[in-house]
Amino acid sequence: MLTKQQKALWEELRRTLSRDQAIWFAGYVQGIAQPDSMTVMTVTPTTQQKLRVFFATETGNAKMVAQQLAKQAKEHGWNSAPQPVKKIKNIEELQGGEPVIFITATHGEGDPPETAGAFFELLRQSDASLKGVKYAVLGLGDSSYPQYNKAAKDLDVYLEKLGAERIYERGELDVDFASHYPQWIAGVLSSLSSVQPASAPAIADLAAPTGRGYSRLEPVVGRVVEIINLNDRGSAKETYHIEIAYDEPLAYQPGDAAGIILPHFADGVDHLTPRLYSIASSPLAHGRHIHLTVALAWHRSEDGEVGFGLCSRYLADLKVGDEVNFFIQRNNLFKLPEDERDIIMIGPGTGIAPFRSFVWERASRGASGRNWLFFGEQHQHCDFLYQAEWIDFVETGVLHKIDLAFSRDQEAKVYVQHRLKEKADELLQWIAGGAAIYVCGAKDPMSKDVEQALLEILTKNKGSPEAALEFLDQLLDDNRYVKDVY
Repeated sequence: MLTKQQKALWEELRRTLSRDQAIWFAGYVQGIAQPDSMTVMTVTPTTQQKLRVFFATETGNAKMVAQQLAKQAKEHGWNSAPQPVKKIKNIEELQGGEPVIFITATHGEGDPPETAGAFFELLRQSDASLKGVKYAVLGLGDSSYPQYNKAAKDLDVYLEKLGAERIYERGELDVDFASHYPQWIAGVLSSLSSVQPASAPAIADLAAPTGRGYSRLEPVVGRVVEIINLNDRGSAKETYHIEIAYDEPLAYQPGDAAGIILPHFADGVDHLTPRLYSIASSPLAHGRHIHLTVALAWHRSEDGEVGFGLCSRYLADLKVGDEVNFFIQRNNLFKLPEDERDIIMIGPGTGIAPFRSFVWERASRGASGRNWLFFGEQHQHCDFLYQAEWIDFVETGVLHKIDLAFSRDQEAKVYVQHRLKEKADELLQWIAGGAAIYVCGAKDPMSKDVEQALLEILTKNKGSPEAALEFLDQLLDDNRYVKDVY
């Protein structure tokens, strides 16, 4: 099959490869050999041993890769059911004969995903021995951020420090991870042959979108067709509704975000890191348009000078007809449930954006599930974002309940968490009936205050804080308590 020249090149390369490099190369060659069909090689295993796979995810990508790994591992004789790392309550649980694979995203400024924070801290402080534990770590990140894949690097360091044995090199994948994770899976499964003989590495079906418009590496060009300041006179804020049209065959779902690629500004700095904004439109209702809800961010320095957020200032200054480079950032967790399920949406400020998308989408589908919105801002007369739309949705029966919290319209400040407590009995009825809870907006303090309010409500219902926390954790595992916070 190979020419003499190809054979000579191969022999020269083969002699220089380490064991790990050879394993990676085998997976890479198989991946490029079948780029379209990504055929899975079926194996009939003689035994089924346990492989522990844990994930730490913010938007669902790490979970998806973990599921792909488990699917492949089954074909190699390994039995695996991926779990979130928050299920690990003490480090000793990692001890034992089964190998452990970790797949983690990096969030914010090099942090692990929110739900994984407790596990990372537990591991960092632990002095338990993990000698004999065989492991591998895969990281999903974005190289435009300074702390690229830091969570995966930290996890690898913690495990090695406790004596665990790395069986395959740490993977660090960028935003185009969908094109590369099959090779890492192939390599790690091959490396497991040192623990139990396994068949040739298989290639996973890609479950993440690829191509133009799905990462900052290949953005698409849109054009502004409308921009409106949603705040009225008397407001201390500027919040813009921006509609961007596009011609590419670009699919998105309610709950996804738009990544805005900043242009080259006069400061000469190449601003690589995209800014993510929850999409406020529905693909069914609004066609090839995305709508954004953008608050102009500003701050005042010690000398009194006012500065503005780079991206929000850029977006606020756009005019109809201006071009914008953007991509779709999928969020595989923050998704609408089945049409018949009730939803409870908690989104103060610009946290309202995905819920506008949710309600428009459900209206277009004719979904039978009820919709309940909690929204908060400073003043009702000037800060009630999308007021006319919400009133119309209530009058037409699409929005079944709306509870509002305008913090500065009375002497004592009122926030969405206070409204939750006021509606505790009805809230519990909706939850008991299967409703899913969604929270979007500021991570600190809003989402923490909301979670504390939910725990207080559930404690009275379940009888103890422990039972309330266990119930909320179960809602989280069942995708009935979902957060998109920043």
